[in-house]
Amino acid sequence: MTWPASEVHAFRARWVLPVQSPPIRDGIVAIADSAIVYVGTDRGDDQADDRPTDLGDVAILPGLVNAHTHLEFSDLDAPLGQPGMPFTQWIATVVQHRRQQDAEDSRSVGAAIRRGIAESLRLGVTMLGEIATSPWPWDQVSDQPIGGVVFRELLGLSSERIASQGGLASAHLQPGGWGDVWRAGLSPHAPYSVHPELLSRVVDLAKRADVPLAMHLAETREELQLLASHDGPFVPLLRQLGVWDPGVLPIGRRPLDYLRVLAQAPRVLVIHGNYLADDEIDFLSDRADRMSVVYCPRTHRYFQHEPYPLARMISAGVRIALGTDSRSSSPDLSLLAEMRQVAADHVEIAPEQILRMATIHGARALGGESNTGTLVAGGPADLTVVGLPAGQRDPYSWLFDASTRVLATVCRGKLAAGSFDGNADFPP
Repeated sequence: MTWPASEVHAFRARWVLPVQSPPIRDGIVAIADSAIVYVGTDRGDDQADDRPTDLGDVAILPGLVNAHTHLEFSDLDAPLGQPGMPFTQWIATVVQHRRQQDAEDSRSVGAAIRRGIAESLRLGVTMLGEIATSPWPWDQVSDQPIGGVVFRELLGLSSERIASQGGLASAHLQPGGWGDVWRAGLSPHAPYSVHPELLSRVVDLAKRADVPLAMHLAETREELQLLASHDGPFVPLLRQLGVWDPGVLPIGRRPLDYLRVLAQAPRVLVIHGNYLADDEIDFLSDRADRMSVVYCPRTHRYFQHEPYPLARMISAGVRIALGTDSRSSSPDLSLLAEMRQVAADHVEIAPEQILRMATIHGARALGGESNTGTLVAGGPADLTVVGLPAGQRDPYSWLFDASTRVLATVCRGKLAAGSFDGNADFPP
């Protein structure tokens, strides 16, 4: 076949999964520079100089999208605390870890982020939704090929914190390193840590700057209890941290009240949403073009939450993306492992739907272009190459095989991690 560019790298795989179209047996993906130029099968007119390199028993997927993570915890070798521990106790351990990290070395956060980026690339991730609690360390990440949205975390329950946190938000949005690879976003942390006036100001700023928001919402029963009645384990935790003021949060509130405020922003990621009520799910469904939920399956299991309302959300039409959360509540940053957890916990969900959550849904949630998160001519050359079990005939079941491994990750047409065993002539 004749390719539409002179410097083209074409690869044949046992399976190509474009996501927006059916799987292709013995499919071909060709890229030139940073873009995909062809996705399909042999057309019968191959010339010796442009025959695709056969990668063998592999599958080529779009680059995976981790729509929610905290890379600053990537210095951890194991999650903090113990599985099933009370969420408020876990938060106390997180606060302690952050303080220790800051005290040891001002560059330790940057080093952890760089480590998390390297792990993400090894595991097939080409786009991230990152929550940052400090200025983004451009000096340590500017050479990395991965990209996404960096959401500046904002916290403050006291009225005195509103102005300073607003200043941090404005500073984060200033032109600098932002561009096609990384984009800025804002993250009012959670209902129990953000003054309502601060939330309103952040939403207004997001509207003016046209940037996305991410907020942890409906994450625990304890959060709902605090909002409804100013009761439960969050109260002593906030007192311990010296920030509890019962006059700040109006009593009788619920996640829907926060969704109504957030919905004024141009794009919103509702992080977790473990305990969304039916009317809250319907609210998100009605705004699925600009509001998404990010489900973190292994973190959900770590805290032994009640069953996730995934089937209800899907049937309602909510757009759901996947995230790993951080190494403080998950063993690694593997999107494949998150997909397997979804398959194990929700046997009623079709595998192709789970793949969409880890690719195109995450890309849309983060505001990627219409052709990101899928394999299509004209789209970015972001690819994940995964080894298949021998003799695999089903295009999807291998996704949930524990032996499946990411072999290579391609970001914008460059090999970012892994290899093809030396059989492919690929741009470094």
